[in-house]
Amino acid sequence: MIVVEGISKSFASPRGKIRVLDNFSCTVPDGSCLGIAGKSGAGKSTFLSIVAGLQKPDAGRVLIGGTDICAMDDKRSSAFRNKMIGFVSQEQSFLENLTVLDNVRLPACIGKTTDREESVRRAEQLLEELGIRQLASCFPAELSGGENHRVLIARALMNDPPVILADEPTASLEREQADSVMNLFRSLAGRGKSIIVVSHDEQVLRSCDEVLHI
Repeated sequence: MIVVEGISKSFASPRGKIRVLDNFSCTVPDGSCLGIAGKSGAGKSTFLSIVAGLQKPDAGRVLIGGTDICAMDDKRSSAFRNKMIGFVSQEQSFLENLTVLDNVRLPACIGKTTDREESVRRAEQLLEELGIRQLASCFPAELSGGENHRVLIARALMNDPPVILADEPTASLEREQADSVMNLFRSLAGRGKSIIVVSHDEQVLRSCDEVLHI
C-alpha cells in the first residue's frame, strides 16, 4: 500500500518561490491503480519523484508498506527503491554500451536478486510481454522512441516490485501498444500491486480505478 500524507513542495524561480504541491494526500491500496491527471507544470512528475524517493518534500511523508521513504538517506532509499519500486520515468536513462536485454536485467544485477540464468529468463519474458523480444540484442541508440519506452517499462518490472510508478508510460506509443501496456498494468494490479500512472491520455485514465487531478 502507498500512503501519501500532506506532501508539499516548492521550487525557487526568478519570480520567487513556486509551490507545485500543497498538502497533497492520497492512498493507493494493494491491487489498485491510481491515475494522476493535470495540466503541464502542475506538479505531477514532481509528485511521482517524491513517491519514488528521488526528491524530498518540504513537508509530509510517503509510506510504502508502512516505511517512510522520505526519512531515508540516499543510500537507503536507492536500495529500497530497487527492491520495492518499479519506476518508469520520461527520461530514457539507459547504459548505451549495454544491450536491451542487459539494460532490462540491470535492477536484478544491482540488487543481486537472482542469478544470471534466471535474470535472463525474466528479462526475455518481459520483453516478450511488451512485444519487443526481437530487440534483446540491440543497443539503445538503435531503437525508436516507442521501443525505448517499452524497454523502460520492462526494466521497471524486472524485480517484480510491489509498487509501480509510471510517468506518461504510453506517451510515445501507438494506441494498440498503449492499450497493451495498460492491460499489463491492470494484470499486475490484479496480482496485488499498487500502481500510480501519470497521464494526459483519457483512455489510460479510464483504465485506472481512481483518478486524482493536480
